[in-house]
This record gives sequence, C-alpha cells and structure tokens, in this order.
Amino acid sequence: MTELREPFKNPTGKAKFMAVYQTSLDLWPVPYEEFDILTRFGCTHVIASGPKEAPPLVLLHGYFATATMWSPNIAELSDDYRVYALDVMGQPSKSVPDQLIRTRQGFAEWLAAVFNGLSIEKACLAGMSYGGWLALNFAILCPDRVEKLILLSPAACFLPLVSQFYARVMPLIFFPVHFGVNNFMGWMTYKENLKDAHMLELYQRIVDLMYLGMKYFRMQSGVPPIAFADEELRGMEIPTLLLVGQQEVIYDPAAALECARRLIPHIEADLIQQASHDMVFSQSKNVNQRIMKFLRA
Repeated sequence: MTELREPFKNPTGKAKFMAVYQTSLDLWPVPYEEFDILTRFGCTHVIASGPKEAPPLVLLHGYFATATMWSPNIAELSDDYRVYALDVMGQPSKSVPDQLIRTRQGFAEWLAAVFNGLSIEKACLAGMSYGGWLALNFAILCPDRVEKLILLSPAACFLPLVSQFYARVMPLIFFPVHFGVNNFMGWMTYKENLKDAHMLELYQRIVDLMYLGMKYFRMQSGVPPIAFADEELRGMEIPTLLLVGQQEVIYDPAAALECARRLIPHIEADLIQQASHDMVFSQSKNVNQRIMKFLRA
C-alpha cells in the first residue's frame, strides 16, 4: 500500500473546490443522502437517492465531473432504483484515496470493494465518458457483479480518442487556466445546447469543477482509457446499452457504434441527435427515457 498525503494541494484550494461541489449538488432535484464507504483503497464518497428497498443502480461519472454531474438524470433513475452515484477514487471529489490505483484490475477491485461495502451482490451499472470505460472494465473483469450495463459516451472503449483530445487537455493538466478549461469543454459540447439556461448552468459548474480540480488536486491514479481487446468484448454476455451523441468529437461516433455492435453480443447501440460529449446533460430527457426502457425490459 502506498500511503498518500491529503489529495488537495492546500486548504484554500480544497475549500474552493468543495464550495463548487456543493453548488453543483444543490441542483440535485430529489432527496439524497451522502456517506462514505471505507475500503483498503480509501474512503469512497457516495450520493444515494431512491427507495432503499429498490434494486441497486450504480453510477460512475466522467473525468473530473464528480458524482454531482448526475443531477439531470437522477429524478427518473431513482423512481425505480436505489441509485448510488460514486465519486471515482483518485479524481477530485469527496473521495479520499489511501493508495494509488494504476491498473485495470486495481479499479475493478476498488469497485468490487465498494459494492461489498454497500452490501450489493449484483447491480445495474452505468458510466459516462471515463466512467463508462471504468464500467465496461468492471463488467469484463467482474461479470458476475453486473446485471445490466449502460455506457454513455464512453471514453475509448471501442476506438482510441482522437489526437486533438490529448492536444487540448494535456496542457491544461500541467498549466490549468479557467478559459482553457472552458475552451476544452466548449469543444466537446454541441454549441446549440448552450442556449438553454439550465444546460448552461450545468456546463459552468462542470467547467469550474474541472478547473479547480486540475489546479488544486494532486493526481492520484493513472489508468488511461484505451480500447478493449476484441476478445474481451466478444466474451461479454451482459445486456448492454450504448448511447453516443451524433456530434461526438472524441472519436467517430458511427464507427464506435459499428464496432460495438460487431463485437458485443447483447447490445443496443444508438446515436442521440443534437449532442456531442454533453449528451447526458443536454439531452437528458431522451437519455433518461432510453435508460429506463432498457432497464425495465
């Protein structure tokens, strides 16, 4: 075990980040509770909504977005499910790591430990962007723990990320500036969607969280998302839903769907119109309907 220091660089930076985290959580439209699950990997922070006796649905957020990103989706998802939105270990959030996670297996073991801490034997699992990559990784390595799998604009599961993604994000990791983060997020967003006031508010919260996370958080884990091997995907027996924005920019969306349909036996895969990587937020009504239809089938 590698012991780590306080993950934030200084108390002032941590306070700024947590203040924005709370303003983002203030957008949560249904009752919730917050608690921590202690495992050998550290304390994983959880935001939970929905009836406690309902079947479990676990959510994994996008890179640096925190569990609060699910506010546009949680009302519908928590009607029929006890939803657990996790702050991914090793990313800026309320989760506090106790050791580095540097392998795919390590992330699968972390999530399995959280399932155990929540007394979950098997759950439906959904992930967006990097969270989608983590979700598919878990489904491949621990298939007996996943009832159904939902991949929302997943990062690099089927195709590598385009070089422009790295060209835009790498300078920000080393030299974070707010306008740079805003430009990066703007590149991944279908511009017409920012004309909606609620979408713009969500967008600004995520930009602020990403900027403050890059500026004040010590990077704790390093497992870059890379496309999974064809053999791993062909072996997937879990019912899977894949949704990608028609204007996605981090890879070719049509090619990603073609690859997924060709390799994963039990998959529903569709493009969502008028959306890029902002799909979960900007087209939340459509996305929520698709998710619930899939879960109820």
